[in-house]
Amino acid sequence: MKVSNMISSRQHLDYALAIAVLAILPLGFACDRPAPAASEQPVPKVTVSAVVAQETIDADEYTGQTEASEIVEVRARVFGYLKSIDFKDGDYVKEGQTLFTIEPDEYQAIHQQSLSRIDLNTANLSLAKTKHARNEKLVRTGAVTPEEFEESQAAVLSAEATITAAKADANKTAVDLKYTVLTSPINGRIDRALVSKGNLLTGGQTSGTLLTKIVNEQPMYVYFDVDERSLLRYMRQRGESRKIAPGSLREEGMTCYLQLADEDDFPHEGKIDFAASEVNTSTGTARIRAVFANEDRALASGLFVRVKVPVSKPYEALMIPERALATDQNIKYVYVVGTDGAATRRTVELGAQRGEMRIVTAGLAAGERVIVKGLQRVKPGQKVDAELAQVDPSSTTLRKPVLPAGPLRTRPAAMPPSATQRNKSQER
Repeated sequence: MKVSNMISSRQHLDYALAIAVLAILPLGFACDRPAPAASEQPVPKVTVSAVVAQETIDADEYTGQTEASEIVEVRARVFGYLKSIDFKDGDYVKEGQTLFTIEPDEYQAIHQQSLSRIDLNTANLSLAKTKHARNEKLVRTGAVTPEEFEESQAAVLSAEATITAAKADANKTAVDLKYTVLTSPINGRIDRALVSKGNLLTGGQTSGTLLTKIVNEQPMYVYFDVDERSLLRYMRQRGESRKIAPGSLREEGMTCYLQLADEDDFPHEGKIDFAASEVNTSTGTARIRAVFANEDRALASGLFVRVKVPVSKPYEALMIPERALATDQNIKYVYVVGTDGAATRRTVELGAQRGEMRIVTAGLAAGERVIVKGLQRVKPGQKVDAELAQVDPSSTTLRKPVLPAGPLRTRPAAMPPSATQRNKSQER
């Protein structure tokens, strides 16, 4: 019994040792195997754009509203039925062009009647003068009393006064007859006819029936409000450059630019010609008016527009595409690709926006390359496969006011002057 138990225990021990050896062997073999090489990270592909230098100017931007330079309401001056409408709604009409005709028959008859009164009173005057001349001879012989002579003299004066009144009445009836034909008082675009043919019109200086409206859109006015500091700067800016005393804004001839709601740039050029004589004490602003020739009739009255007023002399600025910018909290930065192909994070200071471009006042130099596509795949110091973006002149042309207008061009350039430096140069 004891021998069999010892054999059984020995078998269990051998079995346990075999299991332990089998468990240890894979670890040993694994340690002898070479470690697999770590997979290399792919180099990210990015698109870069060069920092460009462009001559530009600073400008203030305002919201304004267009208003026609002339607005006329056409009203009926006399009573009568509307006989004809002699224009098409929305036409451009010329001064003196016939617009409406009121039935003239009654007014023509009244005018003829007033002319007949003149003829009648002229005949009466001739008769009165003849009697007076005869009485003047007879009064000397005593055949006519002095009273009769004076009566004949008064009859002559009365006939003359009657003729004067008849002529005045004829002039009035002639004016009424003239007002049966309504003509355009100005050149401009006419509204629709507000009354249809055959309706009875009410006449009068103030209560006449409104028939239509005419607006002159050449030139077009644009009104906008500026703060008092800007107003003072505008009034002095041109005067200082010409070494003369500041005058009205019309004399200074300041240029401004206009943008419509569906436009991406400021293609319309005009002149500031008026500023209100007083600053609004409630808002601290003054109303300014700009004049635009509007030769292509692109501007209509009543539109809300954006107006830019240049406030600096031309200076050279460095610009990058807006999409190259990234934000870390309130810090703006870009990734600059060096000659070794590594991407470096660079903090930048920004200026005004010019279309799809942004002015950089500090942090970059002309000719450096910044990443504009693939920013999310780049880490600082990482090598990148950079491809230079193709420059499309139609999309990178800077918006007005930019001098000179045209495609962006890259060239060696110094950093743009700071605002303080520009102000000092303007003062000089």
